[in-house]
Amino acid sequence: MQIFNNTKRRSFRYKPAMAIILFIAVLLSGCHSLIVTKVNSTNIRLDSTLSIAPDPMTESVILPYRTKLMNDMEEVLCTSKDALFGGRPESPLTNFCADLILSESDSICLKRYPDIRMSVSMVNRGGLRVPIPKGHVKVQNMFELMPFENEIVFLKLSGVEMRRFIDHMASRGGEGVSGMRFGIKEDKGFNPEIQGQPLDDTKSYWLVTSDYIANGGDGFEILSSIKERIATGVKFRDMFINHLRMLGKKNISIEAKTDGRVYDAK
Repeated sequence: MQIFNNTKRRSFRYKPAMAIILFIAVLLSGCHSLIVTKVNSTNIRLDSTLSIAPDPMTESVILPYRTKLMNDMEEVLCTSKDALFGGRPESPLTNFCADLILSESDSICLKRYPDIRMSVSMVNRGGLRVPIPKGHVKVQNMFELMPFENEIVFLKLSGVEMRRFIDHMASRGGEGVSGMRFGIKEDKGFNPEIQGQPLDDTKSYWLVTSDYIANGGDGFEILSSIKERIATGVKFRDMFINHLRMLGKKNISIEAKTDGRVYDAK
């Protein structure tokens, strides 16, 4: 009898603990991941035919900035004698743009890096989205021409790396270049020249281009591995706007043509 009574008392002591454990187990059994089995959606067409009244308070805040932006975009920088169109292997547009960044980059070097001189420049054809119009050239035209926030980068290439770089341009049918001349033969560079001299594999050359190309864009992986480089922080578009504004102040019109700097050598 004594043994039975002790067992009964121990069983009674454990009942509250067992009840708590069972309660927690029930709660946990109700915790499960939410599974989405159906999604309902409704298409709402947004176009210019929708008549949504602007919020007066929001409009009052935006209006001064909108007005200033529109005025800034309408600024006439200079004039162009002809419309400049892009194309391959070279074109008036790509030649003009490549010449501009090579010249302006030399000015940057004189101020910041006096021991460096740019040898060549490259502007990718795909980065120039529209032609430069004939007549008045406005700030808006520059934003349309270069809608991306690309920046100017200087790269130091060996002669061998420069040759591979030229070969890739040739495989793409040509790009906008300045300071160099080469033919395209069997999708490779033919008889390349840098600053009027044959390309020398034992020399080094400085290239100015966009950060997009410098980081391997458009298949230019050869450039992404170049260690010696300078990120100028200067935006492509700002360089163009400042240069064209200077032309306008001097009453100089934009002129550009093709000159055989990239040619078909077949």
